[in-house]
Amino acid sequence: MKQDYQVLLEDFLKDKRNRRYAAVILNKLTSQHRHGVIAEIRNKGFYSFVEELERIIDYLVNDSIKKRRYTASILPTMISPQQAPNFWFKNEKEPTKEEIYRLLYIILTGLYRGNLVINLDNIDSLLISDFREWLISKETLILPEEKVAGGLDTSKIMSELNIRSFPLSEFGFTLLLSSYFSKWLKEEIKMKTEWKQKMEELGLPSTLSDAGINDTATLIVCNLHRQKKEMHIFSRFKEFILRWYGDFLRNKTESIDLILFLSSIYVRHKDYREISEKMMDKFIYYLLRGSISGELLVNLVNLKVKYELKERKGSPYPIQKVREFLRMIY
Repeated sequence: MKQDYQVLLEDFLKDKRNRRYAAVILNKLTSQHRHGVIAEIRNKGFYSFVEELERIIDYLVNDSIKKRRYTASILPTMISPQQAPNFWFKNEKEPTKEEIYRLLYIILTGLYRGNLVINLDNIDSLLISDFREWLISKETLILPEEKVAGGLDTSKIMSELNIRSFPLSEFGFTLLLSSYFSKWLKEEIKMKTEWKQKMEELGLPSTLSDAGINDTATLIVCNLHRQKKEMHIFSRFKEFILRWYGDFLRNKTESIDLILFLSSIYVRHKDYREISEKMMDKFIYYLLRGSISGELLVNLVNLKVKYELKERKGSPYPIQKVREFLRMIY
């Protein structure tokens, strides 16, 4: 069924909590607007920005239609033809109002921490709404105020996933949230009779489809940093869930083995953290794309061993779930 993203966004913004939440993201998305309508609204303060959300969105939509191209305030990866004239070609596809609202809906309803926003596309919007409400009820999703940035409480997420630490880089955060989503999904399958029955009769793939996660489900990651806005799109999200969270969702294991394994080879010591985080982030990027970098994996394990032997001779922390991880690779 085709969705009207303008209506979906308007419905989302009817909730006062959602308005505050979306305002934080939209403020970051439009940070390059130093002059004009958006800058004037921003200068009046946070609550003014919240109240004027529709006006700002209308401005962005009409501006893009008028210029006949996407802007960085709608598609984070875009740069203007004035900044990079050699990147532009004749007869490029012009954005439609429907496409613009779809992009804005995906970004403004995403889950964020700092400059990072994550969402799922081509998925039942009710499923995402239920996940959001669950996060709010557990106070894992902190709603913003004028002097409170809000966003996801990653410390609480790590605690509930039983991991000591994890890199909160672009793709590290993405995998952490994907794992937490799977934890919630497992609880939902247990609670909903029809999903539980579907699992018993037809298996996990059919259950995910019934829940609204089909083969077209896509994971979208946005970095709204003022100096370097990015958007990454990872297709085959359903396949990713089946491969890396399948045993967990089928109750064959009580823990999410992937996140436990990666957490145990991540080194957070100040002398190793930077290189460990960079390698881990790149490894997870390939993982989200459906591949395993053997070279990065070996380097991560070697760094872990080096650290344990040098810094923690008396009480080394072991690598967890090695067999389980290797089994999921093949």
